Amino acid sequence: MKKEIIVETSARHVHVSQADLEALFGEGYELTNKKDLSQPGQFACFEKVTVVGPKRELVCSILGPVRPETQVELSLTDARSIGCVAPIRESGGG
Repeated sequence: MKKEIIVETSARHVHVSQADLEALFGEGYELTNKKDLSQPGQFACFEKVTVVGPKRELVCSILGPVRPETQVELSLTDARSIGCVAPIRESGGG
């Protein structure tokens, strides 16, 4: 029996808490769904943020819905390019 397994990559992105979303975009702000993702309930947003490092900046998409904590997810190459030493963790691992 043939079984299909979906393998995907995740480009640089940011998950935000409601408090941080409101600090960035204003009180009561809600994320705007641009496109549903393959993970149920997850979506890419029209909103973007700029992640600033010592060397340079990267524009990153926000993924919704809001999370309990804000988290930036970058590749090691992206982290190095902006001048940061980032911990290695699984996506969504906090």
